[in-house]
Amino acid sequence: MLRPKRLVPFILLALTALACAIPSVTLPGAGSISTSAAETVIAGLTQSVTETFTPSITPTFTRTFTPTLVYLSPRVPSETPTLVVSAGAETSTPVATETATQSPVTMSVSRPTNCRTGPGKSYEVVGSLLVGDTVPVLGRDPTNEYWYIPNPYVFTEFCWVWGEYATFTGNQLYLPVVQPPPTPTSTATTVPTIEYSLQSAGSYSCDSRRWVNITITNESEYLLNSIKIVAQDKTRNITRSVTYNNFPIVTGCDGLTWIETIGGGSSTIVSGPKFDLNIRGDKLDVSVTICTAEDLAGICTTREIKITP
Repeated sequence: MLRPKRLVPFILLALTALACAIPSVTLPGAGSISTSAAETVIAGLTQSVTETFTPSITPTFTRTFTPTLVYLSPRVPSETPTLVVSAGAETSTPVATETATQSPVTMSVSRPTNCRTGPGKSYEVVGSLLVGDTVPVLGRDPTNEYWYIPNPYVFTEFCWVWGEYATFTGNQLYLPVVQPPPTPTSTATTVPTIEYSLQSAGSYSCDSRRWVNITITNESEYLLNSIKIVAQDKTRNITRSVTYNNFPIVTGCDGLTWIETIGGGSSTIVSGPKFDLNIRGDKLDVSVTICTAEDLAGICTTREIKITP
């Protein structure tokens, strides 16, 4: 069987011959014949071809991800970082981070240690921490030398203990610094004194014995009741002393007189200790202690005088 494409020349040849044999028939132009033949062939070709469908290509979409940028602003070490979020980005709520809880700190000592009202030896002792005791530590002083604890005794609720002999459990440097109380100001206690003056009143001798006499003038408001006299012979290096609950004076080899007390503004002569040798011309250092009560009690004051009999 001849294919359609091979029949085209034969058809054209037959048409040409017919045109020459039948003059009354007006033949179409060559261009029209060619066009008609071509359309016939194309129609035949078209009918023999099975129609096919080519699907169109489905476009593929690629997602583009634009990240959200978060920047930390500059800060000093003690500041908290500030989050700066770029425009159009969502902000999220920060999640709180759990803070580690400080474990309790306790202390014990290897030697008994005083506990004071403040961190230092100038503060009053109000308790002590003994070997074998363990107490909680509540704070520290700025020097980390003293530690603030509950007072083991009842004098005060809290006190400060020196850490020289201390052993700790837990990290004591995490404890808060406790502001110490003001340093106590020591108040000087004025000790009352007796104002009096001493003056040499010569000496008295009997046989080989000799006494030195001293004039005492009470220049205070107190009533004087007792006296002690210590005489040191610097020439012979010997010392004698005597104590009275009154104020006597020797009046003879065996005579003695005295007054009981010396009032304010009054004066009297008192004989010192007895020397069993001639001390005339020797240098004596004499110490006189006078008190407001008997037996050298009450308010007492000591004065010194140099005497050469």
